[in-house]
Amino acid sequence: QTAAYKLKSSGKEIATDKASRADVLKISFTIAENSIAKSGDKDYYIQVIDSKNNVLGEAKTITFGEKVLSYSFVSSVKYENKTVQVSQDLAGKDFAKGMYSVNVFDKDQLVSSTNFSLK
Repeated sequence: QTAAYKLKSSGKEIATDKASRADVLKISFTIAENSIAKSGDKDYYIQVIDSKNNVLGEAKTITFGEKVLSYSFVSSVKYENKTVQVSQDLAGKDFAKGMYSVNVFDKDQLVSSTNFSLK
C-alpha cells in the first residue's frame, strides 16, 4: 500500500492525491508468516519510480551477480517467522503529477509491486 500525505506544522498527516500538496509518501507492506523461511534480519529494497521514470529517494544502486538494482531506500526487518507489518516514509518535495510505481525487492527478486497516481 502506498499513499501521499501533507504534513501539518502540528505533526498531523493528511492524506492527499495532489502532487503539489504531498510532502511524504508512506509505503507499507506485509511479510506473511512462513514456517519454512529462515528467521533473522532481512533487507528489502524499495524502489519508487515517478512518472518521468526517475528513482526517488536515495537513488542508490546495488549489484546482485549480473543484475543491477536502483532503489529508493532499504527497509531492514527483523523476521521471526510471524506476519510482520512494515511501514516507512519517503520524504520529498515537488512531486510530479502522474503515475508512480512502487516495487519491493528481496535481494534481486521482485516480491511486491503497486501503482498509484498523483494529480
